[in-house]
Amino acid sequence: MLLSLQIQHFAIIDELEVEFGSGLNVMTGETGAGKTIILQALDLLLGARASNDLIRSGETSASVTARFLFKKEMTEVKRLLEEVGIDIDEEIILHRTITTNGKGKISINGIPVPQQFLKSVGAYLVDISSQHEHQLLLDPSHHVTILDQHGNLLNDVSSYQQMFQHYHRLRHELETLQAREKAAKEQYDFLLFQYQELRDAHLKEEEEEQLEAERNRSKHGVKLKVQMQEILQLLGDRETKSSSLLQQAAQFDLTLLPFSETLVRCETEISEVERDLQRYAQQMDVDPDRLETIEDRLHLLRSLKKKHGGSIEACLQKQKRLEEELELVEKGEALTEAKEEEVALSQKQMTGQAQLLATKRRKAGVKLSTEITKELSELGMKKATFQVSFSAREEKEWNLYGSEEIQFLFSPNNGEPLRPLAKIASGGELSRILLAVKTILSDRALPSTSVFDEVDAGIGGAIAEVIGKKLREVAKLRQVICITHLPQVAAWGQHHFRIAKRALSGRTVTNMQILENHERLEEIARMLAGVEVTEIARRHAEELLKGPL
Repeated sequence: MLLSLQIQHFAIIDELEVEFGSGLNVMTGETGAGKTIILQALDLLLGARASNDLIRSGETSASVTARFLFKKEMTEVKRLLEEVGIDIDEEIILHRTITTNGKGKISINGIPVPQQFLKSVGAYLVDISSQHEHQLLLDPSHHVTILDQHGNLLNDVSSYQQMFQHYHRLRHELETLQAREKAAKEQYDFLLFQYQELRDAHLKEEEEEQLEAERNRSKHGVKLKVQMQEILQLLGDRETKSSSLLQQAAQFDLTLLPFSETLVRCETEISEVERDLQRYAQQMDVDPDRLETIEDRLHLLRSLKKKHGGSIEACLQKQKRLEEELELVEKGEALTEAKEEEVALSQKQMTGQAQLLATKRRKAGVKLSTEITKELSELGMKKATFQVSFSAREEKEWNLYGSEEIQFLFSPNNGEPLRPLAKIASGGELSRILLAVKTILSDRALPSTSVFDEVDAGIGGAIAEVIGKKLREVAKLRQVICITHLPQVAAWGQHHFRIAKRALSGRTVTNMQILENHERLEEIARMLAGVEVTEIARRHAEELLKGPL
């Protein structure tokens, strides 16, 4: 439930803070007073796209804050918030700031969040029915969502969608496999030649570096051998009496002892180096044939690298891919048959779930048709008929929404054929159909706050009072906020807010205040009378206000 809304420097609103109550909240005011701006501010908190045009002239930023009461049954909201580390106590506080430099901020309970996440959370907090949603009623793709919500079919839809996606993923894999197999067959001889060339080369990832080092040694082998002989002769001719003499001197001066010990260690290490170099010299074998073998091998590696990707690693990867392509030719038929069986099983499962969903939808469609027709009758359309229509699709035309095309049909009067809403319903009729849908869905697990923006558009007279009464009924199950121009609707409100604009210091300012008793009577009378409030209007207003009592 929306507890409060605070707005600063937003359009023609300077500062505004309002607290909402449970039940039916109505907002009234003259055209242009700012009712739509307040809804824009709320929509911004629900993840709508921000625009610098919304910032009040002369200001550098605008902000909107909303407090929502958290209830334990709001499990999905809790899950979303806990996933990003946002703690919830008793309230959920949404805050959004937009600035002229484009560096806006969004937070939930003080924790920064991205716009898309705000939109996801907002979808579970507030449901806004606007003129835009009237238009959605004209779009058949929106009808299936309404039907599924009414029939509690969302789990069945989810199961079907998973099977649909799995089936089409397998179909794509099968088509890819078939295409690869065909291409491999057409190029079999060439692929086999490339594979055998790489396989017979017995490539190793670090071989080239090792061969380069060995070639370098072999190429300069003679020189290295001469140098080793010279080095060993120099090491053999070194004077080794120095360490003994230094040890004798250390007997008379102990400060020389560390130098003596160091010299002894050096003598030992030099001896070890001498032995290692002797072994190195003994093992050196200048073999011209080996050098030629190395050169041939390096030439082969360079050739293969040039042909297959520029590196030994790329050659090994190419060899693996070629092996797979050749395997497709050799085992392609078996692989294809296995994948075809997998596709057939997936198709069978998807078809079964589609049929089950279609059966449940048709059953739910009958119930929805009956209930909406009944609601329309209570809303003054006693001769109207509403029906959910189903048309089976070819399997190749199935989509994520199912195997059937679902559409709402409507007839406003007896004797008139049922036709699609888009071709027959007027603005006033659409408003009532939308209200009927919302009324029927009011007991579903939807957001606990519903906002109606002029749901009474195109309606007047006695029907307006019926709509007010219907909104009051919906408000028994959820908080309702309704913007209306009709006094017959406003009279049913349990909390009445007036939105007005006035000039302050040469600038237009919008404010919003809750009306009590006499103030509310005067506002209802103004809505009835227009410019000049008369006693007759006041008496009529009194009668309207008695209706909900």
